[in-house]
Amino acid sequence: MTVSISDRAFDVHEPTQPATVCTLLRELGMTHSCVEQQKTALRAWLTVHEPERPLRISLCENGYGLVLKETDFKRHR
Repeated sequence: MTVSISDRAFDVHEPTQPATVCTLLRELGMTHSCVEQQKTALRAWLTVHEPERPLRISLCENGYGLVLKETDFKRHR
């Protein structure tokens, strides 16, 4: 059996979501940025992605709970 490239298009998996805010900030290149820049980057990421439970917990435990709450509110309006 031959598999063409068009058949493989549906096999693509999205990369797994970071489990911690530290990992997410590292992926966004914001590890050493000021908190306001980090919040801006997190807001942008959260408007496009629905955070899974481990990331939600990490955001709240690391002082970004309000950012999460704001983006949840905007998403569900």
